[in-house]
Amino acid sequence: MPDASRRVLNIQLKELEEHELVSKVIYPVVPPKVEYSLTDFGKTLIPVISAIGNWGDEHEERLRSLILKRLDSNP
Repeated sequence: MPDASRRVLNIQLKELEEHELVSKVIYPVVPPKVEYSLTDFGKTLIPVISAIGNWGDEHEERLRSLILKRLDSNP
């Protein structure tokens, strides 16, 4: 998510952690280091996310066309 601000990313990661989808490990080093990983519960979402990704791949051309059309009509 290259355009996400650090604040928005931290809010989203905190929410995922509160929902027990990711776990966070903070390492006591300089500079600070934090690692996030999927919990077992979070891993149950992999098939769902994969299915959504496959749907997006199958409909990529149509979606791209609709997005470009919308951009062209809103200068």
